[in-house]
Amino acid sequence: MMSNKTSLGNGAAMLAGIVVLTAAVQADRSVRSTRQGTVAHGEEASVAVGRRGAAVATDEGAAAVTRRGAVAVNDEGQARAAGVRGGAVVTEEGAAAVTRHGGVVVGERYESHEAWKTAAVVAGGVAAGIAIGTMLSKPPKASTTVVVSDTSYTYADGVYYARVMEGGAVAYQVVPAPAGAIIATLPAGCTTVNVGGVAYSQCGTTHYQRVSNGYQVVVLH
Repeated sequence: MMSNKTSLGNGAAMLAGIVVLTAAVQADRSVRSTRQGTVAHGEEASVAVGRRGAAVATDEGAAAVTRRGAVAVNDEGQARAAGVRGGAVVTEEGAAAVTRHGGVVVGERYESHEAWKTAAVVAGGVAAGIAIGTMLSKPPKASTTVVVSDTSYTYADGVYYARVMEGGAVAYQVVPAPAGAIIATLPAGCTTVNVGGVAYSQCGTTHYQRVSNGYQVVVLH
């Protein structure tokens, strides 16, 4: 499916370049041709078409396509890229990428955990989990409060969030599991490991030890 979409995108970008190039020629704008290709400059766009691809630049952004893929960037710095080995999206809220080996989402801020998960599904990176540093405008629906040394954290599904101020508004930023935090039940997918004769539960990169009132985050050295 990715290959078909990439081919369609490449064809569309190439066609757009040819259309703009033709318009420039008809309008008698600046056109230069060599053995390597043709470049045209018009009032609203510049176009280059060669043996290895085509590129278009306007006031609203730029796009390029080659036999290996395509990329588009708008005037706000948002970018889309697709090629035979994967694709990537970059916006002011974060980035998502997917390759034949899997995907990852690295975001600055999302409206909610559901919004992050939607982006992660597109990139195929849900299994990798939400990245440290990612911020949500509101905490996950099923979150609870965990207090460690008088510091409060929001916890949900194995992820810890610290309440921070970002851009003048409250946000919930993903942080490493704080040592000493105690949760009532372990998140899904944990395994048991034995270190120095002591059994621990490993949940992703976080280790827990069974205590009387639940499971406590410990740091193993």
